[in-house]
Amino acid sequence: MQTIETTSGVIIEVEKGLIHFRYNKGLEISELQVVENLTHMEEYVEKYGKIKLILEIPSSTFDSSEAFEYLNEVKYKSEYTTAVALIVSSLAQKLNSKHYHTRVDADVPAEFFKNYTEALEWIKSI
Repeated sequence: MQTIETTSGVIIEVEKGLIHFRYNKGLEISELQVVENLTHMEEYVEKYGKIKLILEIPSSTFDSSEAFEYLNEVKYKSEYTTAVALIVSSLAQKLNSKHYHTRVDADVPAEFFKNYTEALEWIKSI
């Protein structure tokens, strides 16, 4: 099992092909941090194939406008993942994430969860 510390959080390989990315608390995520995280995921995908992703965003963490715009441009969901489970704890995050995921037409299942256990159960069932 691999674990990679990034400037914005930690990437944990739960099992082969299943990644849990947990952002740090109290962070405004920059475009550079998004690029850093996607680079790590891209390297993993090149070695092992597309991943199932559990993305955990603490309530005090949010995307900067540049990061949000960059994500809209690159449409990361379809490039690296087969499914995305988002763990969000605030209504604002859920609305922001839902807005993003409705704008990115990637044919990848994406669901919202309140905790890691629920997210893991769902993503393993796919």
